[in-house]
Amino acid sequence: MTPPMPFRRRVRFTFELVRAVWWLTRIELGLRRNTLPVMCRKLGVECDLRSAAPPATDPVILPRRTRTAVLACAYAVARWPFGNTCLRRCLVLGRRLRMLDPVLRIGVRRDGELSVHSWLEIGGRTLDETSAHYATLGNL
Repeated sequence: MTPPMPFRRRVRFTFELVRAVWWLTRIELGLRRNTLPVMCRKLGVECDLRSAAPPATDPVILPRRTRTAVLACAYAVARWPFGNTCLRRCLVLGRRLRMLDPVLRIGVRRDGELSVHSWLEIGGRTLDETSAHYATLGNL
């Protein structure tokens, strides 16, 4: 059995969760009205759809202060009623980590059927280890 979360950590997590849900709502509405590059610009996330560089393979090491925000974003997106997509997860997490200059990348792969995936890179390192299995859009 896991020990209960300390009170201060619960308060911080709840605060970050509310922020994540707020941004998820804005992102959901924004994606229906704007193009992806426009949404990225509004959120402070660089959108790299043209680069032919292969996806990063080294995992990023995030500052300790971002841990609660990352967990809260993952929790919120996993329970989001409009779908748990990698694009929504990247946009909300990119917004929360914008001080680290995240870059949104999108790639595709064919494994019987066409599969599309998005991920964030910070400083040339990836937040998603599965990104190495995809060809970036700039390669197509």
